[in-house]
Amino acid sequence: MQVKKRPHCVVIGAGIVGSSCAWHLVRKGARVTLIDSEQPRRGASFGNAGCICKSSVFPFSHPGAILKVPGWLLDPHGPMHIRWSYFLPSVPWLYHFWRAGKANRVEEIVAAQATLMSSVIDDYDDILAATGGEVLRESRGMILLYDTQKDFASDAWKYESREHLGFPWQRLTRDELTSLEPSIHLGEGIAVFEPEWQHLIDPGAVTQLIADATIERGASWLHDRVRTVSANADGVSLVTESGRSLEADQLIIAGGVWSNALIRQLGYEVPLISKRGYHSMIGKPSLEIQHPIMSASRHVLLTPMRDGLRVSGTAEFAGLDTRPDYRRAKSLMQNARYYAPDLGGEEITEWMGQRPMLPDSLPVLGPLPDQKNVLCAFGHGHYGLTQGPATGRIISELVFGEDPGIDLAPFSISRF
Repeated sequence: MQVKKRPHCVVIGAGIVGSSCAWHLVRKGARVTLIDSEQPRRGASFGNAGCICKSSVFPFSHPGAILKVPGWLLDPHGPMHIRWSYFLPSVPWLYHFWRAGKANRVEEIVAAQATLMSSVIDDYDDILAATGGEVLRESRGMILLYDTQKDFASDAWKYESREHLGFPWQRLTRDELTSLEPSIHLGEGIAVFEPEWQHLIDPGAVTQLIADATIERGASWLHDRVRTVSANADGVSLVTESGRSLEADQLIIAGGVWSNALIRQLGYEVPLISKRGYHSMIGKPSLEIQHPIMSASRHVLLTPMRDGLRVSGTAEFAGLDTRPDYRRAKSLMQNARYYAPDLGGEEITEWMGQRPMLPDSLPVLGPLPDQKNVLCAFGHGHYGLTQGPATGRIISELVFGEDPGIDLAPFSISRF
């Protein structure tokens, strides 16, 4: 399809991915309509852990991971849980998850993620400098904790891959850990420092800045939900729940967990599931944490934010419309206190959000095979915040017929 000089693009989804797509498109000269039923700073872009994790290239599935499924069913307070009522609907996803965990497939996934991750810091540099969001980013690295030598040894393959890919890391002595984080107690465990990690101290505000800058540059904002979509060689058509009709040259689907409802109307479907995350936000913590601190053993992440300390990390498969189980947020606090016994605090709030998770941990990125004027940008799972600005740049380059500098075959919807 020959791209018009100033194409009209509709972007569905105003999270960090969709807002970044809209921002890059406007900067290149496109006319953009950004649509979402939520404000840009809401959803997963509000409540995530805030980390920009370039070295997180490892899929959720790996050899032996499928054997953990019985534990996910039986332990309602574990770090990963499938509600019994959602087990049968999740079986097709689990089948693809098992296939993605084969050793040769894991190597392919890691390689693909590494290529997408290679530009994420530069892309953040670009978009934060242009939107005034640089003050909301910290570059302090991240501390990763293991309760036992056995836990650390089980991740040995990841550290071999990190070294092969050139991601720096170092094992911390007890004194070094205490120097960096005096409030953290690890016992006989092992601590690792990854210096390239960055974090946003208010990820929702960053998403809002990007969306606001996009609108200031001329994009139209539509607070609505898309009901129907169709596409042909001449363009795309949409109808919203309020009854508004839109015609455009190109459509970018960045609707997160709701993306399947849109692409089904275009003849496609992917094994996309809502992997629900929880957090507890301590508005007035009783101790000071300087770095993001993540436990690989207890699956909890502590992130210092400008409004307090965010304690996140649990995951749950329960369906889009199931009520939150905030006991999971409370269990996060218990795990955090294992490492920080003096962690108290006031003004604690709880949150649940829905991450769009594909079984191979790779997003769907690029055009539909037979409808080149529809581009996909969804399914980033845990890495949406990290990969949002890079995804936006890639989508804009595809719209304008430019080379994005990355092989998009591993991210094609055709892989399913």
